[in-house]
Amino acid sequence: MAERITFKTTDGVEIVGDWVTAPTTFGAVVLLHMMPLDRTSWRAFQQALSDRGLASLAIDLRGHGESLESSESGKLDYTTFSDEEHQSSLLDAIGAFDWIRRRGFEPTRISACGASIGANLAVQLLLEQPQMSGAALLSPGSNYHGTNAVSDAASVLDHQGIWIAASEGDDQESFEAAQAVSDAASSTRKTMVPLKNAGHGTAMLQSHPELVANLADWLKETIQG
Repeated sequence: MAERITFKTTDGVEIVGDWVTAPTTFGAVVLLHMMPLDRTSWRAFQQALSDRGLASLAIDLRGHGESLESSESGKLDYTTFSDEEHQSSLLDAIGAFDWIRRRGFEPTRISACGASIGANLAVQLLLEQPQMSGAALLSPGSNYHGTNAVSDAASVLDHQGIWIAASEGDDQESFEAAQAVSDAASSTRKTMVPLKNAGHGTAMLQSHPELVANLADWLKETIQG
């Protein structure tokens, strides 16, 4: 059962999330959705993580779902955002990481998983939190509103695991970016999953259900070290 939680970012945005634990929890995952979806797109995957002893926090990025209020700028709607406003969603990811830390999890026991622009934010979160164990990227991109997973991947540390999936044919731009991310990252634990005509972002988890278990297992192993 998910617990609805809220926290405020450093720039005053109230973020809403779903926190799911397990009877025995040894690590946690920050889940970052793609546009135009929200935190509910991760519900089935949160159960898979819980089954493996991993807690997870799926958040509504600013301007999505229920994360629509800012003490500084009032109502938020991602459809009206500038690139700079989209890029500020990194503060949402950092806030989620900090929220999990306050629950007693060490940074080495926290990973991230993101889809599309959420994948790019997951890479940025790794750079912000160098003790994090790794990140999983579904359809990362070289330019989602000014975020670039390819250039950022070059700064990922060797000990930080990277798992990447993208679909060739129907999502060629993301597929080529995913290959470039894999080439750029120096991670000693790196996995690239090439698919064909499988959709974008979390749609791949629906078109290829086996990915749910494979990705959840990878996150478990990455956090365990």
